Amino acid sequence: MLLSLSHKFVFVANLKSASSAIETAIGAHAEVRLMQTRFGKHDGLSAISQRFAWVRRYVSYDEFFVFGVIRDPVDYLLSLYNSHQKPAFDGKKHSTKGLSFDIFLDNWCLQSWQTKPQIQRFTDEHGRLRVNHLIVLDRLDEEFAAVCEHIGVEAVPLGRTNASPVVLARADLTSAQIEKIRQRYKDDYELIRNRPKAF
Repeated sequence: MLLSLSHKFVFVANLKSASSAIETAIGAHAEVRLMQTRFGKHDGLSAISQRFAWVRRYVSYDEFFVFGVIRDPVDYLLSLYNSHQKPAFDGKKHSTKGLSFDIFLDNWCLQSWQTKPQIQRFTDEHGRLRVNHLIVLDRLDEEFAAVCEHIGVEAVPLGRTNASPVVLARADLTSAQIEKIRQRYKDDYELIRNRPKAF
């Protein structure tokens, strides 16, 4: 999560959606940088607006340019499943090693905060902040450059950090698994279809 008073932007960091790369690229321009999950890196917009309500003393809410990155829910869940196969998760409750994708969908996903619909991350229930531009991950390079121009910072090429290992690919999923994800995350798909766009 990045919050810049000088450049008047808020970056809402979604999981497994290039947040580390974006934070590395433009983090120096933010007065508030939360780079670890335990400190609130992946807080949603509602939590950000509540936690940092003091910013209105310096910048009114409607002056902030709020942006984030969303990805197709199938790819999002696959990335989480693959990421939690890393040895760092061995022996921990978040590990997916040895889990079939069906068990991951039916058990792991229903117990983890990480698999809540992405739309919840980009909604402010307090009505203070609103997302101005939501980048779909597939359009990241092109649209991130436009965001940088809009907020007045130099656009630097995004590296790839915190990449997930490829244990399971989209082609390995059954049509029933994909349909289950589409139904469960229908609000995310609707948000992607009608995403906020500033340019």
